[in-house]
Amino acid sequence: MSFRKFLKIMLFSLFLLSFPALPLLAQGNFEFSFHYSRWSIDLLKGFIEEGISEALENEFKDRFLEDIKEEHPELEEVSYSQEVSFDSSGDNYGLEIRWYPGGIEGAFSLGISVEKTTMKLSLKEVSSSLELSEGSGFWANANGELMLKPLSFHLSFRWDILPSSRLTPYITLGLGAATGSVFEKGEVSYSYSGTLEIPGEEPEEYQDSQKKTIKQIIDELEEEEEEFFLPGFLPFLQLNLGIKGKITENIHLLIDAGVWDGFLIRGSIAFRL
Repeated sequence: MSFRKFLKIMLFSLFLLSFPALPLLAQGNFEFSFHYSRWSIDLLKGFIEEGISEALENEFKDRFLEDIKEEHPELEEVSYSQEVSFDSSGDNYGLEIRWYPGGIEGAFSLGISVEKTTMKLSLKEVSSSLELSEGSGFWANANGELMLKPLSFHLSFRWDILPSSRLTPYITLGLGAATGSVFEKGEVSYSYSGTLEIPGEEPEEYQDSQKKTIKQIIDELEEEEEEFFLPGFLPFLQLNLGIKGKITENIHLLIDAGVWDGFLIRGSIAFRL
């Protein structure tokens, strides 16, 4: 689905949703705003680290054993241990147009926005220890990163609590999407280094590093006749709680926090017409 087609669908949806309020259009108000946010999923860090550790254990161990056995087929695995450190960061900025069908004292509004989000997921460190037969051992450290930068369009619904107050709490619920091209343009990088120690021999060093787009990885897999599924779009779910302060009747400052395919803290400045 193209951005143009998706935008048309959103505009049509806005029209349908606001149709019952069309008689109020004459007294409705528009609001234009710019916002900036900090994004992460670190609130789920412990759960993510546990899941990644389980997923990587066999893959890392098999990779290490394969490299080692090419030169030392006599060595066998005795035990393996692994620790994972995860981190995430990113930001978001966007432009939004909101319509308050009930006018200046209205509590409900509909909004359309265009958003640019940066989402970085990092394995800061994966430390591994592989104990081998004959008193040998292999110790390795690895790190990796996935970077996505989706451009997305959103439709949102906001309810202001005590809209006539100078400080107004509010809740926002929204949906959005970016096209599937965001995955193909995403970048993946990793590096690892390891040391194999065998009694009576000099330590042997192993290392590798790569940086590729997801599209390049898919092309390589297709050449090897392996399938790799990518969704046709990246969905967004928005659920924010915030508070709005009136600097003047037409200029408002907003601060909120909530869910945005992760978690974000957002600041906005809005101009009410």
